[in-house]
Parts: sequence; structure tokens; C-alpha cells
Amino acid sequence: MKKYYEKNISMESSKAIYEIAGRLCGGEKENVYLYENKDCVSVGVGRYCEIIVTPEEMVMEKEGVRQSIKVSDLCRDLDKLFKSVAVDSWRAYGIANFGLARYLYDLNMGGETEELFHFIIPDKEYRVHQDRILLRALNQEAIERMEKNIVNALQNRAGENNAILYDGQEILIFDQEYYKEIVELGVKEIRNKKYQKVILSRKIPVHHRLDMLQTYLQGRRGNTPARSYYYRFPDLEVAGFSPETIAEVDDAGTVYTFPLAGTRALLHDSETNNYLKEELLHDAKEVAEHAMSVKLADAELEQVCEAGSVAVIEFMSVIERGTVQHLGSRLRGKLRAEYNSWHAFCSLFPAVTASGIPKKEAIEAIGRMEKDARNLYSGGVLTYDNNGTLDAALVLRSIVQDSEETWVRVGAGIVEMSHPARELTETQEKVGSVAGQLVKEG
Repeated sequence: MKKYYEKNISMESSKAIYEIAGRLCGGEKENVYLYENKDCVSVGVGRYCEIIVTPEEMVMEKEGVRQSIKVSDLCRDLDKLFKSVAVDSWRAYGIANFGLARYLYDLNMGGETEELFHFIIPDKEYRVHQDRILLRALNQEAIERMEKNIVNALQNRAGENNAILYDGQEILIFDQEYYKEIVELGVKEIRNKKYQKVILSRKIPVHHRLDMLQTYLQGRRGNTPARSYYYRFPDLEVAGFSPETIAEVDDAGTVYTFPLAGTRALLHDSETNNYLKEELLHDAKEVAEHAMSVKLADAELEQVCEAGSVAVIEFMSVIERGTVQHLGSRLRGKLRAEYNSWHAFCSLFPAVTASGIPKKEAIEAIGRMEKDARNLYSGGVLTYDNNGTLDAALVLRSIVQDSEETWVRVGAGIVEMSHPARELTETQEKVGSVAGQLVKEG
């Protein structure tokens, strides 16, 4: 069995650990996968093993050998495939596209990508803590090169004050009338009892190529996310500042989820913010929307957790996230012995706060009403460890760039009491978290 060679490097720096991790990404020429989780930022580099999952098959390529498995039971098949990776203490970095939602609820894929999951187990990894950096590499010689990158990252200040920002005003106003029209349609369908809640969004083009790593760093300085991430694949880059997690599973099988629903602006005026906070806590529409989301998350955990173990451990706190404040609750349960971490993830996917209630009807409505496929938006960026630990951030407040285009996407939860103009304003408040943080390329 292969193993990662490891070395701890003590560190004293006034820089935030996400800043150091971002600089480490800048010093690597291979693909990189940065994921900020609580008090650690991990950065995977390169590719030892790659796994791509579609509705029909799972393909794993490792050291030039390709293995294909027909999908029959997604969660058990994933668990079995990962257990076949003959490396000690690996961590996989992955994405889950919104098409997974259509697959899980037995809907045709519509315009969504057929790629449900894409995972990478890297050759090298940095795990950046406040006082040290753990280096991990499958090749011992790589450790020395990684040490040099750390020295350069801590010393190099190039480009820190030269960011050229993209004018985000056009992002705030793009497709306003279209968005109000689909909100009005959503409210009409809710009144006709087709579903209770639906999250509707709009895709917004960015008419300039971005320096995505600098955009991540600029955006992270201006946001207070639950998780942040910067993934650089050969044909896709994503940078994001997730306000909530879809699922967290620890090595003892405890499952957590953290739905946010209900929004007000967060400004540079404490008196106004306090007023908006109280307004949020007492707004019947926002409180009802949040309660519906918590109730569904509770029911989903009950499906895979031990009887009596599911509990709401935090209810309706006001959580500050960049340019907005949300109502947030946290739930916990103990995974049943016959299930694995993927059962927990798939029971909670897509996040209720990015799809709707009931989920199947809401997902179907999203496919009908939104004119662009979601793909990664409202999916997940995640890490998964060989001991079953899983951490999945909900893909919101994110910027995506491929070889052809650059875009952001933003949405809001629609219920019977929703008003199109207010929902449009809410999306503008949310997208403000990234609209003013975009760094132009070159």
C-alpha cells in the first residue's frame, strides 16, 4: 500500500491561513484544490487518482490504469470504489453537480451535465494551520520542493496591491425582468399547490476573463463564509465563499447539516444592521420559510440516522455572511450502522435552501423555469477522507470560469408570500458578496 510522506513545518505569520494557502496555490503549476474548513485550509496538488461518476458508470483512473464500474447502488458503489484506493490516509477533493439532484429524484437530466461527481486524490497536499503547515506527498523528493514553495509563499508580496477589479454593477442589474417573471410564476404555482417553496436563480455573465486565484483571495477578505474553496481543474476554475454546509460527517458517523433561509442586507452601519436583524427575526414570511427548511432537513436526517438521535442543536440564529445576514439552524444525528457517509450526503442533497419543498417537485420546476442549466451552482464542493469524514459546502456566492465563459449565479427562496421585487432585491444583496471582488486577468 502506498503512503504519504509527511513533514510538519512550524510557522509564525500574521497572514490569515487562507492567504498563505492561496499563495501556495500560486506557486504550484499543477491543478490545485483549496478547501477551507474551520481552523484548517487544505490544498491538494496534482492528480494521483481521478474518479468521475455519471448516472451509468463510475470511472477511476489511477497510475495510468482505467477501471469502470456500472452504477447499481450509488452510495454503496462509491463507498466500495473509494475503499479500493490502495493509499494510506488519502483525502479526496471533489465536486457534485446539480444534475445529481435530478438523478436522485428520478428525473431526466434535462440540460444538466451528466457528470454527477468529479473527485481527485492528489499527489501532494498542504494542510495549513495557524502555527504549522503539514506537508504530505506520495514522493518523498516532492517534500523538499514543497518546502521551497512555502518559503516563497511567505516572502512573496507581488501583486498584493495591484488588483484591477471588475465593475460589478452590471451584475446587480442583469436579467431583472426575467427574474421577476419567473418569481411571479413560482408564486402562482405555489398558490396552485404544486409545491410549497422553490429556489429560483439567474445566471449572470462576467464580460471579462478573471484571475481566479486573486479573485478568491480578494473575495475571501471581504466575506465571512462557513467554507471557502478554490479549485483549478484543467478546464474549469471555481472560487467560492459558501454560507452553509450541505452535510458534515465525522469519523464516528455523526452527521450535521446547517440550513440557512431568510435574508436581510448587512451594511456598514451597526444601527441599521440591528434594525434589519430584528426585522428578519419577526418577518412572518422569512420565519416561515426558515421553519419549513429546518423541518425538511430534520425529516431527511431521520431517514438515515438512528431513531431518537436527530436534534436541532441551534435554532434560528442570525448568521452574518459577507453582505447579508441569514437565519440559520444546525441539526445533528447519528448515522445508522448500515449506512455510509454517502447515504448521509445524498439524503440531504440538494440542500433544501437551494432547491425547495417538496424537493422533487421543486427540482422539476427549476428545470422548467430557469433558462440555463445550473451545473455546479447549488451543488457541492467537498472533501472526503479515507476514514469516512466528509465535508460538503453548498455552492453559492461563487464564481465559475471555463475555457469559454465566466459567470456567477444567484437565487432566492420563493414561497406564497414572496413579492418579485423584494426577491430581486434579495438576490442583489447576496450577489454583492462577490460582485465587487472580481479581479481582472492580466
